Amino acid sequence: MKQLQHMILMLCCLMLSPLTAWADGDPNTIVFQETFDKTSGTGGRDGKFSGSIAQGTIKYDNDGWASAVKCGGANQCVKFGTGSDNGVLTTPAISLDGASYALLTFNAAGWGDSNKNKLAITANAGFELSGDNNITELVNEEWEEYSVLIKVTDANATLQLTFTGKRGFLDDVVVRKITTIPAPTLPDDFLFFPNTTEEKASKHVMLTPVNYTVAYYTTDGSTPSSSNGTEALQTTGVPIHGTTTVKAIAYVGDMASEVVTKTYTQGNTVNGISAFCDLADGTEARIFLADDATHETRVLYYDETRHQLFVRENTKSLCVDFGNTATFSPTPQYNQHIGGWIVGKKATDNGMPKLVATDNTSTAFLAIANPVTESQTKPVEIAASELSSYPADWVAVKEQRVGTDLAVTDRFGTGAYDGALTDLSGIVIATSPAQVAPVTQNSIPGVVYVLDESQAFTSPATDIANATVRLKRTLNKDYWNTFVVPFDIPNMNASIFEYTGSDGNTMHFTATTSIEAGTPYLIKPKEGNIIDQTYSDVTLTAQSAKSVDYGDYKFVATYSPVTLATDKTELFLTTDGKLAYPASASEATMKGMRAYFQVPASANVALFVDGEGTITGIEEVENGKLKVESSEVYNLNGQRVTQPRKGLFIVNGKKLIIH
Repeated sequence: MKQLQHMILMLCCLMLSPLTAWADGDPNTIVFQETFDKTSGTGGRDGKFSGSIAQGTIKYDNDGWASAVKCGGANQCVKFGTGSDNGVLTTPAISLDGASYALLTFNAAGWGDSNKNKLAITANAGFELSGDNNITELVNEEWEEYSVLIKVTDANATLQLTFTGKRGFLDDVVVRKITTIPAPTLPDDFLFFPNTTEEKASKHVMLTPVNYTVAYYTTDGSTPSSSNGTEALQTTGVPIHGTTTVKAIAYVGDMASEVVTKTYTQGNTVNGISAFCDLADGTEARIFLADDATHETRVLYYDETRHQLFVRENTKSLCVDFGNTATFSPTPQYNQHIGGWIVGKKATDNGMPKLVATDNTSTAFLAIANPVTESQTKPVEIAASELSSYPADWVAVKEQRVGTDLAVTDRFGTGAYDGALTDLSGIVIATSPAQVAPVTQNSIPGVVYVLDESQAFTSPATDIANATVRLKRTLNKDYWNTFVVPFDIPNMNASIFEYTGSDGNTMHFTATTSIEAGTPYLIKPKEGNIIDQTYSDVTLTAQSAKSVDYGDYKFVATYSPVTLATDKTELFLTTDGKLAYPASASEATMKGMRAYFQVPASANVALFVDGEGTITGIEEVENGKLKVESSEVYNLNGQRVTQPRKGLFIVNGKKLIIH
């Protein structure tokens, strides 16, 4: 996995909602809120912190604010103080209605010299303040949120807060009664962590209390309290040795939160997919995907519907199955590198190895990056008999008949139909019996429909749009070919003629410009033989091969090999442009993707092609040989032959290929 450290595109994170101190639905009641949104001056919220600003009138959401001294109305906020004088602003009276504690939050920003902008918050008698109640240095030209804890010392007192400061802006003043203490948070990152051989080695999990609370924790299983356990700082690393249960509690005065408990479990760690696949089913472990040539792991496919990621580590593949437990965000893409580690349970599904998400699964420690110099990942080309050796891998198998040679599932929406002869590129999702789920990516189609002149063709039940078709058929430029396919070909570099009528025993063919699905044609390539062509983005139709009939003379198309009648009523076109009929059933098979001529018995049929004239008469084929009777036949060495077999011969002065 080359240069992964330089090409990190994203960290895959589980879609979890972060905990915040005062989220919507906060049980602690807001008793006072001032937004200053009615104030329409300039400065502060519009990004201006100097010049001719804050000349507007301060307009409040609440009545009862004391007269402001050295304060001015800015943009939906208040500017307080000057360069040398303090500004003073006092709230209306605020009732805390018997609460023992309250919390003040507000936003503030400084301007000018940072060592001169300051803000102090004081309260009237009956209240004690702690926290951000004496800010000696506001952040210059940046808004920050501050919080002040208010302790009620006189239950009969009504709260008033005074803001005194200079070179600053004030906004969003909120007071809440504290009725519920938020518990500290413990992370999920090491709920499952690998074992280690180092005796003194330990991990640390970060305990984070809400900033106005005091937290205590224990690691010996006992219940923490203000008199039992270790006091936590604002963010404290709690050491864990082996499997450890951490309990924590938070206080405001004598008010306590609920106790939060999490157990961090020491378990197995394995290096690479092969080692993970060797684990017994049901084993939970951490799998480490290293950034090296031995364990280079690449993304094969991501199934967004099932939240399953298929990855390959050199020659071994794995399905990372999140199911409904979690999702990747952002979505992993084909061909990307994946490195780091993840925890999950080993499982086997119909022979396919899986890492199944558990409560301990997190993708926070996985990194995904695009390759820098490496070639793109490709499917492994294998025989169908080898499928069971490639579970969860992206493979390519040739000329397999769906439902007979192997099972194909349309779980990725690629499309297939029973009985179709196909080349398949897909993920092996079951090995007993073998089952492939086609995927189309990197310009490699998941399903290529193979039309083989030597094999039976099964028409689809309904049209298949945007199909890729591989035609196993040669069209020779030196003679006329009968031709039919179950899809349209709008442009073919060949002379194309369709059957348009009969006159006595002459069948007439007229030039056309394209091939229509199911219709038989006479064609002759214009430039070189057309051999085994692949056609992309075509509609493979459910149209049966047609018979074009004019009276008793018919041009009958067939997709599959067919056995012709031996009663001289069904003729085929030979390579020398003659109409021939089989003399026996053993010699009567015609290959598929062709057409034959159905005529009255012993009719002296001729084919007339516009611009070409009459191109053929009738000959008899018997036991695989042309019946030449009194014709003079010579081989290419000028030697007369009495019983020509296969090859090129000169018959009555004309070249003739005998099959």
